[in-house]
Amino acid sequence: MTKTLERSTFTVFGAKPKEALLVPEIPIAVRNNCQAGQWTIGDTDYGSKCSMTILKFSKFFGSLGQTQHTLWGQIWFIAESGELPKGVVMVTYVKSRGLSDFNRLVASVQAQGVEPATGIFVPEFTKHSGQKPDENGVVKPINYYSLKWSWQERTDWSVIEQAAAVLSDPSNLSRMIDLEGTRKMVCLDNLPPHEIACLMAAYAKGEEHSELMLNSGQDVALPPALTQVSG
Repeated sequence: MTKTLERSTFTVFGAKPKEALLVPEIPIAVRNNCQAGQWTIGDTDYGSKCSMTILKFSKFFGSLGQTQHTLWGQIWFIAESGELPKGVVMVTYVKSRGLSDFNRLVASVQAQGVEPATGIFVPEFTKHSGQKPDENGVVKPINYYSLKWSWQERTDWSVIEQAAAVLSDPSNLSRMIDLEGTRKMVCLDNLPPHEIACLMAAYAKGEEHSELMLNSGQDVALPPALTQVSG
């Protein structure tokens, strides 16, 4: 008589269902390393190649890492190709040239009457040369990288269906908040332009009380917009 062994049910963290996307409890922050021209998570490199489906985009102003008081684009995405983990929602931040080029690309696709998120974004590391003082103040040549963005039409729409399922679930949306990455930032979404300008001016003047108010989640009292007089 053959005895059939059944596997015991054992769950600690759970597993994502097949044909679904995982939204981790703690966000996986992916850094586009502008010094090495690679994608990194923590201390692990994941190469320079990547294509992605974007689920969410937000604008922020503030500081992250060694970059202080600047505009950021927060991108929640799924890696479609490259070495980054697949089937997992991750977050990354773009600034400066990378953010400007991203905005250019989004606008150009929108102008064609297409929702950019229905396609695949392809960021590529582009090498630049410049100068920077070392720890002794001596100016030396350096190489650095920025992200150049392109966009492709999609042939496989199954990921879009999975992404839509993620975004329709409030529990997933509550996990798509990066408290650690944005702890020195303020979200600019839905703020009128004059309030954004006042906010940036307050940071430029080094008004620490403004930063404390922003990080505490309190309402910020910003001066009214200036009335322009045509000459």
